[in-house]
Amino acid sequence: MTTRHPFRFGAVAAVRGPATLWADTARQLEHDGYSTLLVPDTLWTPSPFLVLTAAAAATTTLRLGTWVIAAPLRRPAEVVRETKTLQELSAGRFELGIGAGRPGGERDAEALGVLWGRGGERVTQVEATLTAVRTGVDPAPAIVIAGNGDRMLGIAGRFATTLALPSPPTADMAAITVQTDRARSIAGDLELALQITGVGDDIPEWLRRQMGLTPDGLRDAGAAAMLSGDVGRDADALERLRDQTGVSYFTVPGDLAGRLATLVERLAGS
Repeated sequence: MTTRHPFRFGAVAAVRGPATLWADTARQLEHDGYSTLLVPDTLWTPSPFLVLTAAAAATTTLRLGTWVIAAPLRRPAEVVRETKTLQELSAGRFELGIGAGRPGGERDAEALGVLWGRGGERVTQVEATLTAVRTGVDPAPAIVIAGNGDRMLGIAGRFATTLALPSPPTADMAAITVQTDRARSIAGDLELALQITGVGDDIPEWLRRQMGLTPDGLRDAGAAAMLSGDVGRDADALERLRDQTGVSYFTVPGDLAGRLATLVERLAGS
């Protein structure tokens, strides 16, 4: 039996600026009904644990998540320390998002002077880090795992509350359904997360620059996470997506968060 998880929405932000800007951003997201402020973990974006601390001080209900840290870049004890601190500062609102590393992450490892390792070694580090967090942080944070391999899905089933699906932006309903069916068969009945690709004629610039995608091309491909900008149509589309695939947690590029505030208000928690 698959649980019908309520809708929630997270905004992925990587703004540059003082703590007051992060505080203002977090307050606005909280006001707009977003569940979570999510911060990437790369060498060209702010340190997630630091900026999430600024957001924690400015909010009371907004959850705070890393999206996602690469386990090879930090020793388990470091993650335990940072997690414990942010859990205390936020009164238990931290969500630890973790994975085995994004494509190209080896360049970050080289710059930091740490070993990247082979794929299996990085997955082992994910497991070691989560074991350390489970035993070393009280209350333990919610765990979000990003991954799709059989071993990562098995780890998600043991540790995670949420699984972030690495679906390509062009994935249609059928492709997402295949992915979610497989994920549930291995990881169990977790909350499933998917990134919104775009809204109307707005898509993240990196999709245009790095992948050569356009809004029209995404619509022609039947991209299930490409929204129209019409609140009613988009609410119906996400309802259908949840009914068919079980996906209920949608992450939104930060520059589109304001545009989707009405949709978030309509669906969040339902």
